[in-house]
Amino acid sequence: MKEIFKDVYHVGDSGCSVFLVDSNSEDGLILIDCGMSLSLIKRINKYGLNPLDIKHCILTHFHIDHIGACSDLKNFNKNVKFYAHYMDAIAIEEEGHDHKTAALWYGVDYRPVKLEKRLKGDIEILKFGEYDFQCIHTPGQHKPEIFFNKNSITKTVFPGVSERIRTLEPFVHHLPVKQACIHHRHEVCRTPPGKSIPCIE
Repeated sequence: MKEIFKDVYHVGDSGCSVFLVDSNSEDGLILIDCGMSLSLIKRINKYGLNPLDIKHCILTHFHIDHIGACSDLKNFNKNVKFYAHYMDAIAIEEEGHDHKTAALWYGVDYRPVKLEKRLKGDIEILKFGEYDFQCIHTPGQHKPEIFFNKNSITKTVFPGVSERIRTLEPFVHHLPVKQACIHHRHEVCRTPPGKSIPCIE
């Protein structure tokens, strides 16, 4: 685990890259994707953070490497609430979509979780503590993606699959992106033309 900026952590990689934001409020910790391993998430306690303080988990999309550990996390921490775009909701909340989520390809027995909220439209803002998370729906080649902007002194984008960063271009003038693009470990980050966004692995 590594603190990237104040309150923003790269928890580690488990299928996908998992990130964490500390809201420093009653909203607790906000997880960006679950990955496929609860044990990875639990390791945050070695850095003085309590996994039972994870109150919210924003899912970028329904692929199994991003949602595989959701059920285990919910069983461990009953208070955690999940969020995803409505176009991903059915595959997250119901059984029988293992081909769509690639659970069959990974050989994973996915157990559904209930979403606290289905995000709608091109942009929706979730407010946790002093931070605004701009959830930007950017349909990719295969499935919808959601990007996140931590709207604070440090501006951070959490794309579900980094090659889709180019689809942010129509929104880039509305995003106060100043610090970094944190990206999926399997992809090559492509910065929108004319924008200087250093990438962090």
